[in-house]
Amino acid sequence: MDPLKIERSKEIPSSQPSGKTVVMKQHKASNQWAAILRKIMNVFFSTSAAGLYIVIFAAAIGAATFVENDFGTSSAQKLIYKSWWFELILVLFGISLLANIRRFRMIKQKKWATLTFHAAMIVILAGAGITRYFGSEGIMHIREGNTTNVFLSSETYLQFQAISNGQKFVFEEPVLFATLGDNQWKRSYLIGDQEVKIEVLDFIPNPSEVLVDHENGVPVLKLVMAGANGREEHFVKFGDHKNIQGTLFNFSDHQLASAFNIKLENGQLYFLSDRTYSQLQMASQKKDTLGAGVYHPLVLRSLYSSGNQSFVMGDFKANAQVEIASSSEKMESNSLAGLKMKISNEQQAREFLVYGGQGVEARPRVTTLGDIRFAVTYGTKRVTLPFSVKLNDFIMERYPGTNSASSYASEVTLKVPNKGIDRDHRIYMNHILNYGGYRFFQSSYDKDELGTYLSVNHDRWGTWVSYIGYALLTIGMILTMFNSNTRFRQLTGMIKKIRQTEKIIPGVLAGLL
Repeated sequence: MDPLKIERSKEIPSSQPSGKTVVMKQHKASNQWAAILRKIMNVFFSTSAAGLYIVIFAAAIGAATFVENDFGTSSAQKLIYKSWWFELILVLFGISLLANIRRFRMIKQKKWATLTFHAAMIVILAGAGITRYFGSEGIMHIREGNTTNVFLSSETYLQFQAISNGQKFVFEEPVLFATLGDNQWKRSYLIGDQEVKIEVLDFIPNPSEVLVDHENGVPVLKLVMAGANGREEHFVKFGDHKNIQGTLFNFSDHQLASAFNIKLENGQLYFLSDRTYSQLQMASQKKDTLGAGVYHPLVLRSLYSSGNQSFVMGDFKANAQVEIASSSEKMESNSLAGLKMKISNEQQAREFLVYGGQGVEARPRVTTLGDIRFAVTYGTKRVTLPFSVKLNDFIMERYPGTNSASSYASEVTLKVPNKGIDRDHRIYMNHILNYGGYRFFQSSYDKDELGTYLSVNHDRWGTWVSYIGYALLTIGMILTMFNSNTRFRQLTGMIKKIRQTEKIIPGVLAGLL
């Protein structure tokens, strides 16, 4: 064979890569991916990133305070506390703490104080997560002498009962609606052989009826009366016969016996009654006595009284309709809300309003869709306990010489029949009833002081995990004060050296002089 050909064959590289070359390429690719992963870790889980998460967290908490003040707790929960991005910030912060434990080799270098601080924050975050997803709370109301084993949840639910062809279908959905945020909600359910779509079209905070001018409207009169919960507004349309707090209001051209008859004649309102009424005009404070059996002019914004019944003719519109509108954007803990809902199938649709809210026991709104009968409720739901609580006595103590409450307590009996438990407890400030993972706190009371409201909390594991986190935080603070490797001790040593230098320098200067 020609030696030159042999030499040339050695110089020409093979078109197929060797095994060693493949391994080197794979190793290089893995190094590239590792470098990319390290860059991602440095961006999202570095010390600087952890500091940024704390700043965002603090800013979010501050913003939530303003939102809660102006629009209520539900808006703060929906926009911030229970939002996905707020939870993501906390998760990223927790991972950053874990990454920093590894990055700074806290275990190997025995940085016990710093390690304990980081571990405490991680455990506290874990406890908050357990509380968020597995804990529950609510309010229990008991009257003296009564026993109950149910409380109202703090969470709100949409609950549905449907009856079709003799079959009953029950389903519920946890929801959170608020003044701020997206309140659109839609679900589909199979009821018998029909697919039914249920939608929430609008959320109305603090709904109230208002008079609105409308070209196709009818004459409507607004009455204002004092009710059990304060001011009450009632609307009487032309053609209505309404019994309001014992008085029959008849707004028509035909008289009714024993009624407060109202008629509209040439744009002027008149009334007739078989009782004598006193009339007080608010603007001029002019008083008149109006006899029975005769029509008298009905003056707006005047107080009419007859015996124990009093009312004010607040407003009148000749062409109007009554609409539901929000009277205030801020949702208090016991505020009522309205949901404009729609139920539909392939053949038809129906819209209706449902009222409810947090802390309000749901009242059903009944409607029909074809041959299906629905009962829809919005608000809290009743939660049944595996034991009962009886209120024996509610005790109110006041400051001497005043009606202001200094303290109040509930004398209760815990009843667990299947375990033979029948124990008395006194629930008051900082003294709770704790049983079966449920904790009962004194919350409020009835105005007549014959009933109590107990705050119920069920979060055994979340509470214990959080307590462990707080204990670790305390241990970390103690270690910081006594561990010589901590920044605290280093700064303390530097301060001591500076003070010693300050003492030496004047002596040296005095010797030189």
